[in-house]
Amino acid sequence: MTELNDYEIERQKNIERNRELLAQFNLTEARSALQATPLPTHDSENIPVKTEKKIKKPLKKREKVVLPARKSSRLRGIEAPKIQIDTDESILGSETDIQALVAVEEELWDGKLLKPDEYFNEEIRNKAIRTNGHYTGWINPELMEKYGFETSATEAWEKNGGGSFSYKDPLGTGKKKPRGAKVDAKGVAKMMFKKNPNAYFYRHNEPEMKQWTDEWTEEEKNIFLETARKHGCGDKWGLFASYIPHRVGYQCSNFYRSVVLPSGLIFDDNYQYTPSGKPVYCGSHRSRG
Repeated sequence: MTELNDYEIERQKNIERNRELLAQFNLTEARSALQATPLPTHDSENIPVKTEKKIKKPLKKREKVVLPARKSSRLRGIEAPKIQIDTDESILGSETDIQALVAVEEELWDGKLLKPDEYFNEEIRNKAIRTNGHYTGWINPELMEKYGFETSATEAWEKNGGGSFSYKDPLGTGKKKPRGAKVDAKGVAKMMFKKNPNAYFYRHNEPEMKQWTDEWTEEEKNIFLETARKHGCGDKWGLFASYIPHRVGYQCSNFYRSVVLPSGLIFDDNYQYTPSGKPVYCGSHRSRG
């Protein structure tokens, strides 16, 4: 047996001392157990991911804004303020100012229309002529006798050529105007004197009578109202105009909408009013003449 040198002897002593220390702390068994335990894997696909659920907050309901009802000084027949004149006779507010105020009122208008009985005051309501918007008469009897007109629209049409009436063929000739062709409405109306008096008198006075284009006189207005009282009004303006010398049908129609209706002289079932007093047609467009 080979003798150990001093270095080997000292080395053996150190090994023995370390074994005793390991035995005291039980480090050897712990190390063995640690080596026997499998290491955990880091596969991200196998690790469940905890996600936080988003909690939806309930939406706040917006409160409906209720606008206060707009009141107009022109409702129910209350007249608008008149133009004021100062002591030095200078006008406080011009026609342009008044038109501007009306324009503002229309801009603020909520869209509700008023019937004549709602717009005008009691005094006007009691005096107004009432119509369903239709003229029920025929030609002025004086003109019938003078020019030999037939006694009804049907007879006038049939006894003066007949045919089928249409806007493309107003004469009833069976020849329709070419598409896009311009039509001389006044010239066509002149050819309808005996066949369609309503069309004729809408654009023409009786032959050889001059047409007036200036302001309507009080006498003409009275004739207009009396004719409306007897026969109604609102359509067939050519026939209506045969009662008013020097005026044609479209003049009567314009006078009706611009003066008669806004003044409340006639209450027409087919018209209602804006708060500023503008008449608006609300009837059937097929029935307008």
